[in-house]
Amino acid sequence: MGKEYSRKFWITIQHADNDIKFQQKMLKELAKEIDKNNAEKSNYAMLEDRIAINLNQKQRFGSQVTYNKVGQAVPKNGLIDSLNVDNLRIKYNLPPFKEYYNSMTTDHFEMNKDYFLKQGMKEPKLYE
Repeated sequence: MGKEYSRKFWITIQHADNDIKFQQKMLKELAKEIDKNNAEKSNYAMLEDRIAINLNQKQRFGSQVTYNKVGQAVPKNGLIDSLNVDNLRIKYNLPPFKEYYNSMTTDHFEMNKDYFLKQGMKEPKLYE
């Protein structure tokens, strides 16, 4: 089976927001598969954050975003530890925080370009 099938299965779990208990159970199973090298650490991190958001809690990895008034990606519900988030992201094979948030900000801008242009914004407001 391996990582390819694990990712396909993970996508279904990641979006099963109407069944948080199922997501929590699968998070435990995903941890076991990571130990066997059958799953990606990044998938674990994103599912953990998704569960936290579904429980209205702060995130560890900052993988779930919302957008501020100027269209910048921000961590939905905040972060547990903003000072060490990049070190944690590296351990779980996630891109650096600023890189990820700038990418999400750019994507959001492009998807909503007409709106932002009407607001006088000609390009996304990226983090420096």
